[in-house]
Amino acid sequence: MQTISENSTMESPNCILCGSGDKKNCFSKSSGKGEHFTLVKCRRCGLQYISPRPTEEGMIARYQSTYFTERTDRGYNNYFSESTMREITRVLKLNLRDLHFFDFESSLAQPRRYLDIGCAAGYSVLFMRERGWDAWGIDIAAECIRFGRTNLGLTLIEGDYLATEFSQPFHCITLWATIEHLHRPDMVLKKVHRDLAPQGRLFLSTCRAGGFMYLYGKQWRYYNFPEHLYFFSYRQLVRLLRKTGFTVRAHSFYGSGIGRPGTALRKIADIAAKRLLLGDMMIVAAGKS
Repeated sequence: MQTISENSTMESPNCILCGSGDKKNCFSKSSGKGEHFTLVKCRRCGLQYISPRPTEEGMIARYQSTYFTERTDRGYNNYFSESTMREITRVLKLNLRDLHFFDFESSLAQPRRYLDIGCAAGYSVLFMRERGWDAWGIDIAAECIRFGRTNLGLTLIEGDYLATEFSQPFHCITLWATIEHLHRPDMVLKKVHRDLAPQGRLFLSTCRAGGFMYLYGKQWRYYNFPEHLYFFSYRQLVRLLRKTGFTVRAHSFYGSGIGRPGTALRKIADIAAKRLLLGDMMIVAAGKS
């Protein structure tokens, strides 16, 4: 259960892993608008999350307007550019390779249905469509949905995944850098379980509480308040997946945040982060238990 604060646009949730309302404050940090939000840690299971936080209705506006067009530590420097699409596609291919997606894909007969939750402009949807999938995406960001429909000709839904019903199951569902933004990751994963075909596969990525996070403290690159609501360790993510009916099939860690993107320092640090299992991003493939 969650409690609504005196300000009706804010809420104070309990831990989604263990249900406890016993939490301790870690630190506060300002948003891009100068608001202050507090990171808390569950005293029972250690999950980190933001509390109090904006309600779901209060968050929608944050993903419109400049979030995808003006570079901050919370948004993108023109998400709709060709260079951004190429970079997202490059990382997507690496993640799918590391999670043995292409072997999974080859085991499926046609037709194959795909859904990307939190699809933004739909670059993952485009990639899968070009591989012959019946590819869909869903997101609350209206500007992104319009771009993907108009410029890329994609099948995208503007709306809340939890409130959307589909007539047929999907063989693959993805949550790329999405689960940390969700108010109820547990409920979303339960619905994903229902929407997956019996032999379907879930693929997701999210920032990882652990590894290089400890190097940066409150300045860690993924402590983006309040857009990022949850910060899972790998064990906590596995626990959530098991709780919602999944078994992990593959996983990997990557990313360091050291040095500027494209520099030799960043490349060397990223290689070391992956080999030493210190990466502050994690990717997971899971199937139904």
